[in-house]
Amino acid sequence: MRVDRLLSMVLIISKKGTVTGKELAEHFEVSLRTIYRDIEKIAEAGIPIAAIGGKGGGYYLMDNYNVNNLFLNKKEAHALMAVMNHLRFLFGKNESFNDIVLKFENTHKQEAGKTDQLRIQMSHFGRENELQQYLFLLNKAIEENKLVVFDYSNRKMEYSERTAEPVQIEFSNGHWYLIAFCRTRNDYRRFKLVRVKNLRMGSSFEKRNASREEIRKIIEDSYHRRSIKVALKFSYRMGEQLTEYFQRENIRQTEDSHFIVEDYFPYEDGLLKYILGFGKECEVVAPAYLREALKKYVKELLAPYND
Repeated sequence: MRVDRLLSMVLIISKKGTVTGKELAEHFEVSLRTIYRDIEKIAEAGIPIAAIGGKGGGYYLMDNYNVNNLFLNKKEAHALMAVMNHLRFLFGKNESFNDIVLKFENTHKQEAGKTDQLRIQMSHFGRENELQQYLFLLNKAIEENKLVVFDYSNRKMEYSERTAEPVQIEFSNGHWYLIAFCRTRNDYRRFKLVRVKNLRMGSSFEKRNASREEIRKIIEDSYHRRSIKVALKFSYRMGEQLTEYFQRENIRQTEDSHFIVEDYFPYEDGLLKYILGFGKECEVVAPAYLREALKKYVKELLAPYND
């Protein structure tokens, strides 16, 4: 619909600062002439849009003009509500978040008798109530600058008590994480919530000066220090599914129709379990010591069945 496209164009230009007509045409999959007509309509509506010619130029919104309205059509609003409703369940008594949901619901009311077309489920099976309590407590700890104390299980299934300064709650690849400065390890860490037990709030602390970008880099560097480059060979049957697990640029097809994936992984027991999860469709090509470690692991795995 053209009105939706015009509103989306305004939001894109407002967000990016300067956008070329070619970029807009490619984004909306229309001709450059259509973009020119749309720009004229936007200007006629009283939105102060201007253009700069030459290299580095494009369309931009004039100074002191802000787009401060959230333009959503009915489908977009209903999709967003599905996400917000589940987050409201998870965050429980968080007044600020619930107020946002109520205001949004009042603006975008669901049509009577209309069935939701989208359902979002972002909690781990069997642990919804516990996850709800943890998310509420962590959100409160972050807002009030309070330490959190908990028992944490590493990939070797070894529990240790951790005291941490919470920074951020993150949902990634189907799991909830806590980003925090771990006083036990004296460094920033990324804790998977399904491995957390006995979470409780501690005393107040003073926030550190590290930015979110700096913290993320520290965590990524720590991940890479523990990582090794692994080459995995997959059967042709796995070809279509590999992009569900790996970046497309790390996948290549061989002349015999197999697939090779080369990527970095932390070298620990969890890696062996991950590889075995692909069953007979996957073979470790390199490094050689990982092949040997996997052989040993499989022998130990089969030992109880050697009657």
